[in-house]
Amino acid sequence: MHVTNDPVANNIRQIYPYRVDLENCDDEPLRHIQVIQAHACLIALGKDDLIARYVSGNSQEIIGKPWQEIMDRHMREILPYEITAQISVGLGREDGFETLNPIQAFFKVGTERVLKNVIIHQNGDFLLVEVESASEFIQASRYQQLLSRAIAKIQQIREYDNLFTETAKVIRQVTAYDRVMVYRFDKDYNGEVIAEARGENLEPFEGLRYPHTDIPKQARELYLKNRVRLISNGVETPARLHSSVAVEEAPLDLTMATSRGVSPVHLEYLSHMGVNNSLSVAIVLEGKLWGLFALHHYSPRFIDYSIRSMLAFVGQIFSGHLSLQSANRYRQETLTRNLARLAIGEMITKTRNLFDGLTKGTHNIRNLFSGISGAAIHFENRYEAYDTTPPLEDIQALIRFVQEKGNPESNLVFTNEKIGEVFKPFEHYCDEAAGVLIIFMNPDFSDWICWFRPGISQTITWGGQPEKELITSEDGTRRLGPRRSFARYVETVEGCSAPWLKEEIDTAISLRITILNSLMERYTEVKQVNEQLKKALQDLETFSYTVSHDLRAPLRAINGYTEILAEDYGDQLDAEGHEIITKIHAGVQQMNSFITDILELSRVGSGGMQLESLQVSAIAAEVIAELLPVYAADTEIRIEMTENMPTVIADKRMLRQLLMNLISNALKYMQPGPDSESALQIGTRKHGRDNRPSFYISNTGPSIPKEYADTIFEMFSRLSTQSETEGTGVGLAIVERIVNRHNGKVWVSDDILGVTFNFYLAPEQL
Repeated sequence: MHVTNDPVANNIRQIYPYRVDLENCDDEPLRHIQVIQAHACLIALGKDDLIARYVSGNSQEIIGKPWQEIMDRHMREILPYEITAQISVGLGREDGFETLNPIQAFFKVGTERVLKNVIIHQNGDFLLVEVESASEFIQASRYQQLLSRAIAKIQQIREYDNLFTETAKVIRQVTAYDRVMVYRFDKDYNGEVIAEARGENLEPFEGLRYPHTDIPKQARELYLKNRVRLISNGVETPARLHSSVAVEEAPLDLTMATSRGVSPVHLEYLSHMGVNNSLSVAIVLEGKLWGLFALHHYSPRFIDYSIRSMLAFVGQIFSGHLSLQSANRYRQETLTRNLARLAIGEMITKTRNLFDGLTKGTHNIRNLFSGISGAAIHFENRYEAYDTTPPLEDIQALIRFVQEKGNPESNLVFTNEKIGEVFKPFEHYCDEAAGVLIIFMNPDFSDWICWFRPGISQTITWGGQPEKELITSEDGTRRLGPRRSFARYVETVEGCSAPWLKEEIDTAISLRITILNSLMERYTEVKQVNEQLKKALQDLETFSYTVSHDLRAPLRAINGYTEILAEDYGDQLDAEGHEIITKIHAGVQQMNSFITDILELSRVGSGGMQLESLQVSAIAAEVIAELLPVYAADTEIRIEMTENMPTVIADKRMLRQLLMNLISNALKYMQPGPDSESALQIGTRKHGRDNRPSFYISNTGPSIPKEYADTIFEMFSRLSTQSETEGTGVGLAIVERIVNRHNGKVWVSDDILGVTFNFYLAPEQL
């Protein structure tokens, strides 16, 4: 809106000592407003020298002295003895003037001696001395009795939902204001009238919402320092605050001044509402501004400081009672959720399975919170979703978004009721997943539990359309103007879920702790079992070595006696006898091979490794040269081996054994291929997402059935039914153990020439 003459903008320029840009209400520096309300006179004394450096222009009317005669004078020349004596006392107290205010004294105004209240606050380098009217003692005493009864009545209220309405009624009875409202802030500091007591001729405001700009940020901050705010007369001209040349016209900080002037924008706002007088009392909970008692009157009215102090005390009593009531309510709701959380923890312990423990019992993550549309668990690379959830890839994208935010609290829990606004990929899921709560199990965000809440249509009744209009003056000054209409304005908000309550977030964090404790218990048990298995394995390896070693003696005896039998009595044996001797020799040889493999397996499983950089191709060539005369002396085999294969970090003895077993296995079970050619191929290729180099040994021959691909590396596993094919079924078990000790992997595939054994070693990740 464009105006030719904007009186509000003119007033703004007059009451601030510097240019103020009011396109954003949060930018208005209220503490530097340099006017005082007409009902009080303010004198700012230097704290060190007690000389007046700032004086309001209405000092003549309030204390009977013009401001020019007060400026740069010592307090003894300005104030009565009753005041100066108390200033000395207040300066020596830890609590300052808190218990001294108000100090009453008589001032000579014209020809009369008038009783005044003097309120003193320390504010930086100055003492703010405010002088205002004082009610007669008998009237203040009456108010005190009323307030005492009011406080007692508030403390007797036991039901949380009745607390607000009953307190509003009590305060209205005490103050006789036209309207008393309980005004509560949400997390974005939009306000809502949750209870009120009003005159019968006034329209109701209860249930109306007001945008956060109605009480901007800096005003909320002032309420935390100065709990009561009186605007006695919205149309009376304020007094200009004059400054001494000694302070070079620096603006005085009026944070602690109870009579601080009012923003012209706020006065315009009150005038549109028809309100002439307002009194606000802060409700502070856990150090934060929870809300206000907002008192409106439609005609000028002055409230004595003693009464305002009592109302501040009522605010403190109410805050304490509200805190107690909230704590009781929170405790009951938390108790219920904690019982459910403990039941989930017991189920995890009972089932010894995280997924079953979280989802199978009567209490589970699907009913831990109300209004859930779905839940999902990701733990140790396993993922399960329940009911309605977004796809895993979008949830993981959200996890990465949370991780990139770098908020320390996000390392434990993340919540949002309008996730589609901050993370655009979730805009498509506002119906089923507008709200999200995530707890993270580990620092790298790889394990988590996620809950989703559906979007709901919220109807908000505003006390007038929340958007303020932008007013431009003829000189180009731009400012926000307050709403002119306070008619009910109904707005429907989409894409927002029900809010995540504090107790729900605390329950989620507690569940995280329960899960981690259960996992720690399981880890401890597994660790103990692992230690037992290690000892058993060591004992077994020692036993295997001992038994295998001791078995060689009787085998040597058997072999020796059969040789004697063949030499000394061979001519007496028929053909069947000689065949039996041959079979005994073969059995002894096979038993020796078996013992050798057992000893080799024992050596692989125990002892340290000497890691070094090795050329696989060189060792493989040596092994082939050694094995070909044994397994392929009479067979022509085509051998292909990739030159300059990548080097590996490995134990040389173990790597040689690995290649020996795989190549000998390939030669033993080799059969001609489709072209009647027998072939062996050794080389490298890429494996996995990271393109890790792996080695392969492939030979022509029959493929291995898929059902045996995993069991082929087990001890004594042999697929060959050919009795003439030698082997003990231990060679591939030795291969797998060597690979495992190098933190690698071995597997079999049916490609290249036929049967192909693949492996890679990664000891650097041990």
